[in-house]
Amino acid sequence: MDNFLFFFAVFLAMITIYRLLSRRVTGPQATVRDLLRRYYSFEKAGLPEEERLFRLFFTRRGWQNLPQPFLTELVARLGNKDEVMRFIALVEGYRFERSHFPSIAGKQDTEGAMLDIACFLGEFGHRLQKEGRLKNAEYVQRLALRLEPDQYFTNLPLAATYYQMDRHGDAAPLFKRGLAAFAKFEKESDSAEQLAVAGGRLAAEGNVKALIVSYKNMYDACLKAERSGREKSHVA
Repeated sequence: MDNFLFFFAVFLAMITIYRLLSRRVTGPQATVRDLLRRYYSFEKAGLPEEERLFRLFFTRRGWQNLPQPFLTELVARLGNKDEVMRFIALVEGYRFERSHFPSIAGKQDTEGAMLDIACFLGEFGHRLQKEGRLKNAEYVQRLALRLEPDQYFTNLPLAATYYQMDRHGDAAPLFKRGLAAFAKFEKESDSAEQLAVAGGRLAAEGNVKALIVSYKNMYDACLKAERSGREKSHVA
């Protein structure tokens, strides 16, 4: 009986260790290390940059079944190896490439697919922001901005995150661009349903117009903080 309990305890300990090691192997740092090894092997083989970045996606499980035009568009929008690796590490860390991306990537319209991915990341970043995980929110929202740099729903949430981090200089231009993009969207909208869509893209839990007013107040506060900083520097 004692031997049985001993071996059972050892068995449970081995399972625990295995799980811990598995989490470490599949963590973001391990993913990035593996991606760097692959990238430099592609570089050594003389492949052009765009092909290297595409292969970073295509040689990994979970991405190989996604349409090539979708992966090609991701490469074009992310633009460099650092952003591609950040994107892959984030997505694989939460298994989004298997759970959410296949249905989005299956769209024939790659522009629509990029829009949906940016919205999905924006909503995820909003949840992180609400939890107070601002650095994580920034990480996700920056990727959404890379995919859709001119949209109000990628500029404004990241601006709000920077505002909460007291990074007014980073927030102000994003507020300016995002508010201008929303004003254009609102002008072209002809129904309450379209404004409801805007609320969904901004993860607004109430009146989208009230949220926009809040963003405007944050923007004004950023401009005021920047003016105050310049005045103090002049005095010094």
